[in-house]
Amino acid sequence: MPDARAQKKIAIVTGDVTIDWNLRRFRQRQDSASQSCDRVDTVRASSQCGGAALVAGLIDAVAETLRRDGGPDFEVRRAGASFGPAQLDDERMNHSYALWSQYKRTDGKALAWRVEESLGVDPGSRECQVVADDTSETDLVVLDDADLGFRNQKEMWPRALVQSRRRPWILLKMARPVAQGELWEHLLEQWSDRLIVVMTVNDLRRTEVKISRELSWERTVQDLFWELTHNPRVNSLSRIAHIVVSFDTAGAWLHSRADSTCKLIYDPTLPEGAWNQNLPGGMIGYTSCLAGSLARQVMIRPEDPDLVQGIQAGIAAMRVLHQQGYEERAIGGKRAGLSFPHEAIAKVVAAVARPFDVVDVQDPSRFISGSASDGSTAPESAFWTILQDRCAGSLDSIAEDIVLKGPETALRGVPLGQFEDLITADRHEIESFRCIRSLFIEYCGQSQQRPLSIGVFGPPGSGKSFGVKQVARSVRSSAIKPLEFNLSQFDGQEALFDALHQVRDVALSGQIPLVFWDEFDTALAGRPLGWLRYFLAPMQDGFFQQGQIAHPIGRAIFVFAGGTCARMEDFGGALSREELVRMKGPDFLSRLKGYINILGLNPQVPSGKPVDSLHVIRRAMVLRSVLSRTVRHIFQKQGGALAPSIDPGVLRAFLHTREYKHGARSLEAVIGMSLLAGRSAFERSCLPSEAQLELHVDGRDFMALTQQMRLDGPLLERLAEAAHEVFCDNMKSNGYRYGPKNDEILKTNSAIKPYQQLAEDEKEQNRGNVRDIPNKLSAVSYVMMPARSNERPFEFPGPDLDLLSKMEHDRWMQAKIGAGWSYSSDTNKANKQHEALLPWEQLPEGQKERDRFLVRDIPRILAKAGYAVLKSHI
Repeated sequence: MPDARAQKKIAIVTGDVTIDWNLRRFRQRQDSASQSCDRVDTVRASSQCGGAALVAGLIDAVAETLRRDGGPDFEVRRAGASFGPAQLDDERMNHSYALWSQYKRTDGKALAWRVEESLGVDPGSRECQVVADDTSETDLVVLDDADLGFRNQKEMWPRALVQSRRRPWILLKMARPVAQGELWEHLLEQWSDRLIVVMTVNDLRRTEVKISRELSWERTVQDLFWELTHNPRVNSLSRIAHIVVSFDTAGAWLHSRADSTCKLIYDPTLPEGAWNQNLPGGMIGYTSCLAGSLARQVMIRPEDPDLVQGIQAGIAAMRVLHQQGYEERAIGGKRAGLSFPHEAIAKVVAAVARPFDVVDVQDPSRFISGSASDGSTAPESAFWTILQDRCAGSLDSIAEDIVLKGPETALRGVPLGQFEDLITADRHEIESFRCIRSLFIEYCGQSQQRPLSIGVFGPPGSGKSFGVKQVARSVRSSAIKPLEFNLSQFDGQEALFDALHQVRDVALSGQIPLVFWDEFDTALAGRPLGWLRYFLAPMQDGFFQQGQIAHPIGRAIFVFAGGTCARMEDFGGALSREELVRMKGPDFLSRLKGYINILGLNPQVPSGKPVDSLHVIRRAMVLRSVLSRTVRHIFQKQGGALAPSIDPGVLRAFLHTREYKHGARSLEAVIGMSLLAGRSAFERSCLPSEAQLELHVDGRDFMALTQQMRLDGPLLERLAEAAHEVFCDNMKSNGYRYGPKNDEILKTNSAIKPYQQLAEDEKEQNRGNVRDIPNKLSAVSYVMMPARSNERPFEFPGPDLDLLSKMEHDRWMQAKIGAGWSYSSDTNKANKQHEALLPWEQLPEGQKERDRFLVRDIPRILAKAGYAVLKSHI
């Protein structure tokens, strides 16, 4: 293997160079014994080379770490310091100014220098510096284009861009306005297949594109995908080899043209911009960290650089830079000044850890044409979520893990929305809550004297008030005071006036009242939506009229919680357009600034078509929260985390019961009715009786789930053998006997033999039949219960029998096709061909009857394990 260091390689780094003037503020402590207020802070100025010079310094440090580690030997050539020592009055140079202060670090050991305020840039005469010892034969070119002149001064570009016989990688760090200028046009035409562009999402947002901010990761990256693919202002970016869009310390987006992949590398526990909220101060050099890390990967593997690893290390480097801040360093005997910590960041960039999650981003327009490039079909819901991508096919087990291990562990790699005590993984709710939170922040930061009005809709007991309260607490918990009024209990307008006076009193006290108008959409004096007209003036003008006196309300947040419709889209749907206008419905809606649809614990069925498979995840999140708040004593430490001690059957029932009649209140009630005082575990015997459960759930269904047998291990094998025995008995009773081939005329079947003599795939067919029994029963509202009340033999009625028989055939056919079988008019096991691999409607009656045999025999199979089949109450 040739020595990677046998030949020195060359990296050219150039672009817009700045002189960064760092003004350090040393705050003076006020003498508590003195009343003097004329003490001033001390300010010291220092300078460092910024822009392309800063990037060159970092890449030089990266190259040094490579040399020490035995990697390739790179010489870094950069724009020379031809202007000598920095001078404030040097009009040739670009001067950048920032005010720095000291802030606490996370380790609490020292203070970190971070930017208190960026003071802007003073552009020079745009005389860029040429590269010292420039050469056209280079191995890597790094360009820093800050729109300070370099992009349009071709004579200052490195020779490699116009004269090179090689095809080195070009790494372009681009600032706004992006995808503009002579440099971009040249690179796009000549170097698109070897071009890697690094930019920030905020520079894109300032370039005539629409990319959402802090709603959800899915929404933001799909906005980004669409803009870079379809917006003519920036879609030329999609023609280059790789584009990296940075979300600073939160993550980055990578698009690679060769394989048309788009990836998000991110921290799923936090939204964009949230990581450093508790680490005040800004920082200069985030994108330089990312560029330096990507350059390292190109140096190591120029034939196929691992850009995902480069992004991973680059984000980690940004976080270290922010935590530790700039260094104080004395150069040439001068007083210490601030400088970028090149060596420290180079060490982080060299790390091989991958601390952030990586997900493939779905093209938002992939199904518009009716077919996707990968041959996949459009999902039932067009609302893409990382949760469904990560958890498809395993929602039940993940839901159990959420309860037992906590959502942070069970949903690792999935974006979570956390607002104080509220945690949600549902993208709809995350986006809605974050939108409302932004409205709260904006309102609390203004001197607005009219109320902020939002709507909250959801099924009864879905947690509407809890969710909004937690969002409000996450904004300004001490400044906001909740008030609640249920309009269905008001007997007239005077009761509303009394409530508004209470709201006004809180506002006059200096707090912001958070007012829940519960069931605002109920009738008043027999008039549907009768309360709406009385809220129009308070919402619009900020006062209410009582007699001849207009009472100003002041600052307040009105939350209108619906009681008659579960979704905003259904508001007023029972009325005609004329009636809705007469009841002031459109006037009311026009005064709302936002709304939330809370989904609740039961599956949502819009337009009669079930598309909501994530209700089990919502149930798990609420169940974990309620258990931890109300029966904390059943939690035990397991592997460093707290886990509830709960019977698997009880957990199954809570997660999969058909319906909570009163939403989350019903779930809480079932726990409250259970006998858990003094118990260290939630056992089946702790549950209330079936009759008591009927208040909140289908009691029989709930209890059946607790008793549902676990079809695995020896029990599964015993029932699979029993299923085969029943099958053989049925076949023999109809005149069939064993034969090497299946023949309807001779009435022979190759499966009529002892279970132990079956081939493994035939045994697995029987196991599959048994495993699917609970699903079949559930589909026609049957449950299996321990036989304790002298239950009589059971037979499925005709319609249920036919439905279940079709389900059994479909299950069998899917399993066969998945195992590589295909249809043939004659069954041939050796060639994996079967005559029954046809849709149910095309099956001969004899084949259909065999499926009916399997269904009819379900009660006999279950009876061998002591279970009876009963009809659910639903």
